Amino acid sequence: MMTIKEEFKVVEIKDQTMTLEMNRASGCHSCSASSGCGTGLLSKYFEHYSVFSKPLKKGVKVGEMVTLEIPSKTLFYRAFQLYLLPLIGLFAGGLLGSVLYPMSEVGQIVFAFIGFIVSLLLTRYTLIHK
Repeated sequence: MMTIKEEFKVVEIKDQTMTLEMNRASGCHSCSASSGCGTGLLSKYFEHYSVFSKPLKKGVKVGEMVTLEIPSKTLFYRAFQLYLLPLIGLFAGGLLGSVLYPMSEVGQIVFAFIGFIVSLLLTRYTLIHK
């Protein structure tokens, strides 16, 4: 099985938790599509670092670099959850709204929005509790 590896800098250790920092735009500067890419354009205006916490690994100290791995199957599943599931919720809500309120465009829009929000909440719940 293929895995994706990334290096992170340990910026803080507290209560058996290490806070890691990653440079999000590390590849954007060398990519030939950065002038037309949304990520490349946004990286010029926003913070270049992502910070998150993970359980502390033995022997790790502040300032060190650690390597974390994620299986590609897990990465694709998470990408599906984050990008496609909200779109499916949006369309499913709109479809439900069109069945319940066939003559009301506002009702269809409201149900589409509700489907989108519910799918975002479900995605957040599954990401936190997994």
